[in-house]
Amino acid sequence: MAGVTDAPFRAVARMFGNELLFSEMVLADSLARNHKRTEKMARVSTADSPVAVQLVGRKPEVFAAAAEKVEESGIADFIDVNMGCPVPKIVKTGAGAALSDDEEAAERIVKALVAAVSLPITVKFRLGRDSAHKNFIDFGKRMRDAGASALTLHARTREMMYSGRADLDAVRLLKESLDIPVIANGDVRTPEDAARVLKETGADGVMIGRGALGRPWIFSDCTARLKGTVAEKHPPLLTIVLEHLRLLEAYYGRQKAVFVARKHLAWYSSGIEGGAAFRSRINGISDSEKAKEAVRRFFEGKFV
Repeated sequence: MAGVTDAPFRAVARMFGNELLFSEMVLADSLARNHKRTEKMARVSTADSPVAVQLVGRKPEVFAAAAEKVEESGIADFIDVNMGCPVPKIVKTGAGAALSDDEEAAERIVKALVAAVSLPITVKFRLGRDSAHKNFIDFGKRMRDAGASALTLHARTREMMYSGRADLDAVRLLKESLDIPVIANGDVRTPEDAARVLKETGADGVMIGRGALGRPWIFSDCTARLKGTVAEKHPPLLTIVLEHLRLLEAYYGRQKAVFVARKHLAWYSSGIEGGAAFRSRINGISDSEKAKEAVRRFFEGKFV
């Protein structure tokens, strides 16, 4: 979810409940070196809480330095280590999902973080490199023993990227093997999915990623479903989209916000009649006011 769960997206998500949020994936090395853009990505606020800053990298000492900066901010509730990102540019550095192949390196990272800060440390990882190298149970136990407070399993291999179906049996096996919270990740796109995943795995919670793209109300809908209550009526879709655009402008500036908004507008318009034509048009607009006018015309009268 790099490039997605920025401050504007988190603010929109907060319109739909008080579930745990995560920052964008932040390079530990850049944060440790005081890279201004990275510092902005890692900046969370009391409005985000509960919130975790998500770090990715390879070197234990760099993770520790980055984590100390996060803790000094006094805002984040915990630090999450991304050991599940399968994107080649991350994996080739030995970070993200590449750490499944180097359990000792992963262990050193978690131990360094636990020693450096008092914030809880959590780890997200995958089943393993591929179907022939699924080491998620041993890996999970090692992370627990290193001091991780909770684990999130994206129940796909690195080779699968985001294709195929998440292996819920694997989540169940990991949960049965550990005495710390296990969070299930993968294929949660509806409230019914969330209920089914928890029932089938016994997991302590579900993490929603791509299922929230263009549908931030999924959080409150899932919470209501799990509590056995009726979800509150949502604002009109136009209201949500315009608020998202306002937040993007405040964060990025009017010019850049138009370009950042394009992907979000594509997700918001997915499945709506005329969406393809709208996306084609919006991708050719660089003026903020013209973009808003196109949004108003398309989303007027649309509800979720």
